[in-house]
Order: sequence, then structure tokens, then C-alpha cells
Amino acid sequence: MRFIIFTRFHSQHSQGEFVVRLAAAATQLGHTFSIINPADVFLDFAQGPNPAQGSASLPECPVRWRDLPFPAADLVLPIARWDDDYTWQVVETLRAWGQPVFPHNRVPLGDHVTMARLFSRRGVPTPRSWVLNNAEQFTVIMPELQFPCLIRSRHGGRGRQFNIAQHSGEGLELAQKFSMVGQPFVVQDLPQPWGEDVRIMLIGNQIAAAVLRRAPVGFVRPRESGNLSVTPIELSSQEVELARQAASIYGAPFCAVSLLRTESGPILLEVARAPVLSEMEAATGTNLAVPLIEHLAALAGLGPQSAAGNVIPMAARQHE
Repeated sequence: MRFIIFTRFHSQHSQGEFVVRLAAAATQLGHTFSIINPADVFLDFAQGPNPAQGSASLPECPVRWRDLPFPAADLVLPIARWDDDYTWQVVETLRAWGQPVFPHNRVPLGDHVTMARLFSRRGVPTPRSWVLNNAEQFTVIMPELQFPCLIRSRHGGRGRQFNIAQHSGEGLELAQKFSMVGQPFVVQDLPQPWGEDVRIMLIGNQIAAAVLRRAPVGFVRPRESGNLSVTPIELSSQEVELARQAASIYGAPFCAVSLLRTESGPILLEVARAPVLSEMEAATGTNLAVPLIEHLAALAGLGPQSAAGNVIPMAARQHE
């Protein structure tokens, strides 16, 4: 089979390791694997009817790759940011022209505040968060806050500076600093325990691996890689249910879910669309890339699916 990963990730991207692992596994299983960057694709809606099918046929697919028609494939898998409008326009155009595209839902994974609110509305427990514009708004929510809490800039990448307010006085001081520069800021619950999480890899709706990650010294939460320790763990039924619910909302053939074990039960921290596999594989002794490619091959054999149909139980698929 021929797989095409449609993504802007590259070898120097922290999540590029994931795509490289998929490519190696696909080659190992005898498949053809290509990576196409949306930057190399353009839309040409001036195309006329397909000359091979006569003047009454539909126009040729307007998606062009390096001045050539977009390559035929058994499965096209986009891995894109939710706010990458151009990539999503290309994805929808490919689907309209019958390409076997299996997109994930357009969930704002990179924006943890919006993501948390979206999942919370679907019944998934997440840390509470507020987006504020000034110190006066902070005083309004102060009675609801549980200290210590996290306060950071609303804008910027994941490397943005964040602050931990130990009490209301520190929180108000930080809020005033953001207000003085006219910068919106985020206030977020910081549930304990700090410095660890549970990372769960799902393929289809099946748990492929589950590990406990401990962050390097000085980090509130574990990193995507380079953590202090990663050890395999057994999940509770509540954790399994929450992970599957989060994966179903995301709607992709695979994802990694990060949970936090709190006294009141597990809560969702994040969903990763292209997780680094090496730490989970080393901890569990499991090759995760091979079953992932096998799952994609099974999806390709079923024909084009809607986004809601991407998370297909592996057992049911094998039965078919």
C-alpha cells in the first residue's frame, strides 16, 4: 500500500521523530510511505474537464504537488494544527475529489485553554482555566481559585514563561504586571501531583501502551521527551474510559493522551497528535510504530471514512 502523510512536521521538529518512526515501520512492512508538506502544494481551480473521460466529466482534482497532480494513494493521513487553515482547505478538497483521506477532528490541541474547555463541555474532566485582560478581572475570580495556581501569557508558543502564584497576593501582583503591558493572560488550576503524568498511547480505540512519566527537576509537567523516568503502569477502568473518550473526541486513528492521577480521579492534561514514541517503547519493550501502520493499512482497506469513523475498534476490524 502507499501511505501519504500530509504534514508540516520536519526532521528538526520535536514531533518529527514520530513521522520518521512511521516511515521506517511502513518500509519494514513492505508499504510505500511518502511525506508531503502543504507548503509544496497549491490549489488550481482553473483545471478543465478530465480529457481522458470526455467533456462531461468533472474537472481534474485541483490539488497540485510541485506542478504535478497530487499522487494517488491508498491512504492520505493529515497531521495538522487546528489553526492551519490552508492545510485544512487542501484536505477538504482532496476529500471532495474522492481521495482516501482520514482526517482527525479539528481540535485545538496546541491551545490548551480552548482544548480544555472543549473537552470539559464533552464531560471530560480538565484543569479549570480563565483568560483575563486585567487585574480587576483577576479579583473577581479570586474567590474561586485554588492556590498555588499557574499564571502565564495568553499568547506565544509552549516555551512561554509561566509563573506559579502561591497565594492571592502573588497572583494579584502578577495580574497587575500583565495589565500594565496590556497583555491578556491565563490563570489555570495546577492540580497535584506535580512533575508527573500518565501517558497513554491509543491505536484505534485500544490501549497500546501506558507509562508513568516523571519530569526533569524544575518542570511542573513532563516533557515530550527527555524525562527523568518513564515506567510502565496498569490503568484503572476509569483511566481507560477517560483516555478512550478523549481519543474519540479527537477522532484520529491514533493519539497519545496525558492524564493526571488526582485524589478526586483522573483528569485530562493534553492529547498529542504526533507523540514521541521512543520513551514509551523503551519503557514497555513494545514497538508501537508497527501496529500503528498495521492499523492504518486496515483503515485503507475499508475505504474512505468520515472523521467520526476513524477510531475503529481493532478487534472489530480484524473480525471483518
